[in-house]
Amino acid sequence: MRIFRTISMLAALACAGAVGADAPQRVVTMNHCADQFALLLAAPGQVISVSHIAVDPLLSAMVEKAAAVPLNRGGAEEIYRLQPDLVLASAWSNPLATEMLENLGVRVERVDGVNRLEDIPGQLRRVGELLGREQVADDMARGVEARLASLSEPPPTHRPEAAFFHAGGYSLGKGTLAHDILTRAGFDNLAERVGRTDGGYLPVEVLLMNRPDLLITAPAYAGASQAEALMAHPAIAGIPQVESGAMWNCGLPFALDAVEGLIAAREQLGR
Repeated sequence: MRIFRTISMLAALACAGAVGADAPQRVVTMNHCADQFALLLAAPGQVISVSHIAVDPLLSAMVEKAAAVPLNRGGAEEIYRLQPDLVLASAWSNPLATEMLENLGVRVERVDGVNRLEDIPGQLRRVGELLGREQVADDMARGVEARLASLSEPPPTHRPEAAFFHAGGYSLGKGTLAHDILTRAGFDNLAERVGRTDGGYLPVEVLLMNRPDLLITAPAYAGASQAEALMAHPAIAGIPQVESGAMWNCGLPFALDAVEGLIAAREQLGR
């Protein structure tokens, strides 16, 4: 499968080169997307702790690398004790924790996910610069740029409609990376047509009245919940479905595997 080829390629790139003397040697990440980019680009041993979310296979595309790194819960005290020379946080990190770390003299940089496929190369290069891994990051970014250029959109008259339908009826609209992945693969997004932007609730009734050509659901956790049971509602059982996953998150190169997977799904629909 494409994702395994992508993982192998990125692993080879990430292992190439060394960390310069001026590069941070003890990097701690305290948020999901910061984890992902750092684990992807860092040299072996450069990242000394990642957030606990990094080992969640439903959210993290870097589980194997994260399994070898100690975890943290994003607390200022636990991170400071690790004596980091760089902490990667994000807009979702605890502002009190990041402020306390900065007041203690720790360098804190923000690394967020991206909302557009075209922004992936720039974010790779930025994180590569923070880590002192510029060449590795540039090589990855060039690979993403080449793959983006090879993905051609179909004519507008041949665009089926899809809808995101996750736990609790949560859906994703314009302004999200998921929307960009979907539209780049040649689908229109039902959420956009019914006036939804970013993320929000899409009632089953709206879904059924509009009946999209494809549903994109999310993987469910072990156990059971009413919110996740909604994705298996019998009224929507007849709509073709594909499942998203960790490769859709943050804006790593794996997002292009998601595009190609949706292109294959569109072709199976005969569109």
